[in-house]
Amino acid sequence: MSRVNGSSLKTVRDFFGKNQSYMAKQMEVSQPTLSKIERGEKPLAREQVEIFSEYFNENFFYNTIDTANPKLFYRKLSSVNKSTIYLFESRINLINNMISRALEIVDLKTEGQKLPQIDPEIFNLDFEYIATEVRLQLGVGRGPVNNLIAVLEAAGVIVHFFDYDFITEENRKFDGVSFYADGVPVIMINKKIPNSRKMFTIAHEVAHLVMHFDSVINLERDIEKEANHFAAAFLAPAKDIKSELRQLTTDKLERLKVEWNMSLSALVYRAFTLGTIGEQSLRTWMMRLAPFRKKEPHEFEILQPSLIKDLINTLKLETDNNFFIDIGYNQALVEELFYTELERRKTILRIVR
Repeated sequence: MSRVNGSSLKTVRDFFGKNQSYMAKQMEVSQPTLSKIERGEKPLAREQVEIFSEYFNENFFYNTIDTANPKLFYRKLSSVNKSTIYLFESRINLINNMISRALEIVDLKTEGQKLPQIDPEIFNLDFEYIATEVRLQLGVGRGPVNNLIAVLEAAGVIVHFFDYDFITEENRKFDGVSFYADGVPVIMINKKIPNSRKMFTIAHEVAHLVMHFDSVINLERDIEKEANHFAAAFLAPAKDIKSELRQLTTDKLERLKVEWNMSLSALVYRAFTLGTIGEQSLRTWMMRLAPFRKKEPHEFEILQPSLIKDLINTLKLETDNNFFIDIGYNQALVEELFYTELERRKTILRIVR
């Protein structure tokens, strides 16, 4: 049997959240032997492959796994235990690998401008200006962004709502992550968080994709704060909302939430970035809004992402349902990663033959 690709077995081990010692016992080999298998120095026996057959078939172990590079995501995970990071990282890599393989068959065509990449230092870190430029390039006019997900998908951005049992709504470290899969921007958002928080998180990840992947970043810069400033400016341009953010009351915030599709706390933060409230008022409002963090009043509905579903359904049709088998993903794994029934939709995909 040909040698296993080491990255594939490590991805499997991380997927199950197991260390080498535990996995070696499960595979009935020594830990040094497992280490050699993961390094590609020893072959993987067929009976060892079958241990993981509920989620992975034999093809998976003999393919190179295209890993994602969500380099910015890890800057905020210093306080998270490594096992949880590995669980999540493996799923990011599996999704990235799937998209990279899919793009060899299916070509995403955009309906308008693609998401730009901008070095913010060229514009003196003026995030109000950068956010306006991105809105213009995406064809978004003045006022609220009524359907952010549709705008991004039209620009070829894949948005995916993930739902993993080891990540809770409360763990804000995992609200969202973004990366490029063979040049295609991907945003993953925790399905469990409220819709209003989803919208700000999506805009936050857009900021990373636009400003932080294609330039050298000074270590003194706070990229999370930059992304928050961009997100606030992108969702609520100063010229459209500043006058509304004076003399804030709870009733006014609830009205603005419905109009602008933003959480109460995001609106308060926007008021702070525009200078209509000071730092002390910001702290006071955040304490007052703390009880609403899990469930805000007047929560609104948002359109569910469709591009990832269209991609998967098109692949199934064009490969006679063999795409996932060929890359080694069994049905249980597909359900774990994408968690939902996949239905036939009118797609914006082009098949590359």
